[in-house]
Amino acid sequence: MNNIDIANGIVFQKMAVSKDSFEDRIICQKKVYLLQSLGTDLGYTYNWYVRGPYSPSLTNYIYGNLDVLMSNDFSKYNLNKAVEDNIDKVNSISDDIRNDFDLSSWYELLASLLFIYNNKESWKIKSEKSSLYKALMEQKPQFSEEQCEYAFGKLQAKGFISVDNEENKHVCKGS
Repeated sequence: MNNIDIANGIVFQKMAVSKDSFEDRIICQKKVYLLQSLGTDLGYTYNWYVRGPYSPSLTNYIYGNLDVLMSNDFSKYNLNKAVEDNIDKVNSISDDIRNDFDLSSWYELLASLLFIYNNKESWKIKSEKSSLYKALMEQKPQFSEEQCEYAFGKLQAKGFISVDNEENKHVCKGS
C-alpha cells in the first residue's frame, strides 16, 4: 500500500465514507469536495454533474479500493493537525442539518453552493448572494432561497467561505 492509499484510508475512515447506497456515494463525493476546498488536497478534480460537484476519478478509486481501505488498521499513522481540523469541519457540518433535509441532500446543497461560489466567474454570476442562489436553484429547483441562505451561513461559520477579502465582503452582505 502506498502513501496515497494510506492517507486516503485514514481520511475515508475518519469521514465514515461508504459506497453501500446511492446516498452514501453522494455524501462521499460531497464530503471529499468540501475537504479539498479547505486545502486538504487528495488529488481529485471535480466538475458539475446532476447532483452537483462530482469527481469520476474519486468514484473509480472508491469502487476499487474502499473495502480494503476501510478494513485496514492505520492507527500507527497520523495526519497533520490542519488535516484533522479540516476533517472535523466537514464532519461537524452535519450537526447543522435541518429537519427538511436528509444527510445526502444537505451535503449536496452545501457542496453545490460552494462549487458555484468558487467558480462564479465561469458560471457568469454576479457577486451578490442572490445571484449565487438563483444559479443554484436553476440547476436544483428542489432547494429554496431560504435553504440556500441557511447553508451559505453554515459554510461561512465553519470557514468554508472566507470573508477576508473585499470581494467576499461584498458577497456576504445581507441579501
